[in-house]
Amino acid sequence: MLYKYRFLLWALLFTLANYGQGETSNWYFGNGAGITFNNDGTVTPLTNGRLDTFEGCASISDAAGNLILYTDGIRVFDRYHNIMQNGNNLYGDPSSTQSAIIVEKPDDPNILYIFTVDTKTFEEDPDRGFNYSVVDLSLNGGNGAITQKNINLLADCSEKISAVVKDCFDKSIWVVTLGFDSDQSRSFDAYYAYEVSNLGVNPTPVKSTFADLEILDPRGYLKFSPDGSILAAAHAFSGLHLYDFDINTGIVSNPQIIEISDE
Repeated sequence: MLYKYRFLLWALLFTLANYGQGETSNWYFGNGAGITFNNDGTVTPLTNGRLDTFEGCASISDAAGNLILYTDGIRVFDRYHNIMQNGNNLYGDPSSTQSAIIVEKPDDPNILYIFTVDTKTFEEDPDRGFNYSVVDLSLNGGNGAITQKNINLLADCSEKISAVVKDCFDKSIWVVTLGFDSDQSRSFDAYYAYEVSNLGVNPTPVKSTFADLEILDPRGYLKFSPDGSILAAAHAFSGLHLYDFDINTGIVSNPQIIEISDE
């Protein structure tokens, strides 16, 4: 029974940016598992997926609900379930709770950004931090190709990532992760919001720091409310935090600790 509850929570927090219905029609996850959400409210199981992962993954379809690609943050599979051209060795991690998130470039449906978060699980395991790779869907006969790979934004970060639309007019998007304020930080104490616009990914983030919150474990999830005004952060061993999010500026503020029970 506990496993079922964990799976339900995972499904509800599945890593996708805020899109319309069609873009989120197809989910691929786990060991070859998948689901299609049909327009009539029914769901259809999918058995053609090629993922084999215990943790983070992301999928995206077009506005009509046709699959475009899916990824575990390391390998990228195209609409025909083949590894996309240059689609190996992205800097996600098989043990990252939210290994990847996919964001479309505003006003250019042929360009997608795959943001990845890495983690360190043992001493020799490299921690590559927060990166993104660029997909051009106009290449390789319309099946897409990775044109730029593993562009670093943060040297180190948590396993948490989320995204929300900033403005419905210019269609900019905030991509947010939790990391360290500085090399001297002993806990994850800063949220970094990166703006994705029709100019691309702005490498200069909006940083919001919370030195008094002791978050020592990188695991957990980030999730925005539908209107983008609230950011929820579920931390392993550090509980659940809610924050106000200013969708215009990217500033995270007003942390609230929500008391929860494990019973």
